[in-house]
Amino acid sequence: MKKFIIFLLLLSMCGDTSTSEVESIPESNEIIEDSSTTEQDSNIPPLPTVSFDIIEIYETKLVTELCRDATEIDSTTEACLRQYRDNLEFVFSYAEDLRVYMDDLNDYFANYPSAFTEEFRNLFAFVNEKFSTVPQNYGIVASKYQQRFGNSSSPSTTLSTTIPTSENYLDYRDVKIFRASTISDQHIEILTKYIQFTEQLLFIDARVKRENLYPILVVQLDSENYASAVALEEEYCQYLNQEYPATFNNTRCNPQYQDKKADGSIGLFTDGGRVSGSSISGTPSDRECCYLFISGSFDLSWDRRSQAYVTIHEMYHIFQISNVVDFDYDLQQKITGKRIGSDNRDKPFWMEGYATYFSHLYYSRDINDFSHLENEMYGGMFSCYCGDNQPTIKERYLNGPELYNVTWESDWAVGYQVGAWFIAYLTNIHGEQTMYDFWINSQSGILFPENFQNTFGKDYVTYEKEFRNFILISSEDELMSILPSS
Repeated sequence: MKKFIIFLLLLSMCGDTSTSEVESIPESNEIIEDSSTTEQDSNIPPLPTVSFDIIEIYETKLVTELCRDATEIDSTTEACLRQYRDNLEFVFSYAEDLRVYMDDLNDYFANYPSAFTEEFRNLFAFVNEKFSTVPQNYGIVASKYQQRFGNSSSPSTTLSTTIPTSENYLDYRDVKIFRASTISDQHIEILTKYIQFTEQLLFIDARVKRENLYPILVVQLDSENYASAVALEEEYCQYLNQEYPATFNNTRCNPQYQDKKADGSIGLFTDGGRVSGSSISGTPSDRECCYLFISGSFDLSWDRRSQAYVTIHEMYHIFQISNVVDFDYDLQQKITGKRIGSDNRDKPFWMEGYATYFSHLYYSRDINDFSHLENEMYGGMFSCYCGDNQPTIKERYLNGPELYNVTWESDWAVGYQVGAWFIAYLTNIHGEQTMYDFWINSQSGILFPENFQNTFGKDYVTYEKEFRNFILISSEDELMSILPSS
């Protein structure tokens, strides 16, 4: 097994933010002379970039814009609590694009470690101390809003037409794509290909709740063109007003909920002069008609893979959610494994582990190149996923809490990456069909602990102990051997 040089910058809770130097590690036994290093550094290409500043977005949405007492969630007004909830959701929607950006930085710094600066140390400190709390706070605030004010919106128009009785998902299919005026046809081709690709993998089983899979409103943004995103906000809101007026009234499209800027933006696909990133930021409910799949864009000259596997990742979440969307928010969290135990804190390992692992597996199969899966999974275990030579993901997991007790705040990277390895481990033992069946079984409302035991034959605590021991005693080659090659 080839050892890859991995220096991963991800959304991680790396703990110590010391200023230890980042060292370049030669691959194989080649000796790198100082002169060649100097020559390499003098020709460093531009850093990967994103079209948003997550720190500025956080400060604007969760500090500047909020009502003074918004964080007093037991006593603040309905309007202020709703704004707090919606702003948390908005900030959280950048998580996936931020993760992909960090992956790109990882590849860059593996080759040019001297370019790692204080700017990136500050980014990690922000993620560790502030951004990591957003998912948990969103869950708490959303739950409190529902508890205090219930579902105050008008009934959704989602079911206003007759639902066909059919075992073919195509009879229910309702996918509408809004595209930025400046986005390339290639972006749309990749987007539509991998939406359809994932549908054909996940939506064809006769047991799927097809009536819960759609409508899906897909917004393909051009991350490099802010004006096109502003124009798309207007187009999207006009569509909602015409087709789903109840949803229009309950979202930022409603002028009552807008903070319209001088440039005409309303903060739906934009923020602070920047374009939003990829997310599933809406689900069919009594407040909203549809899944809102916001798709960021990537530079296809060198990063087609991200455009593809991020699409699979988000579509996998739609499949997961479709099985439980009939239940209230709190129960959804307990069914899907996000809330385990009584601590009321979100755990990313299960839902994100699935979406992370299977997005890379499915993409590798489609391109018939399993080095993609191997590279992603190798980095997700044997790198630190941070910028300061901290312990690797493997070390942090083995020296930290059980996987099911890892929260977004404690170590997001362990939740995602070891979560993906836990899914790979279970898949290697039980097969892909059993992994899929877990989500079908969740339709009954069975809670995560019972569903896990019924599906896999052991309780999740026992299985996690066995998995942890497997990680502890296995060599790199033994760990990598559980990954499929076809």
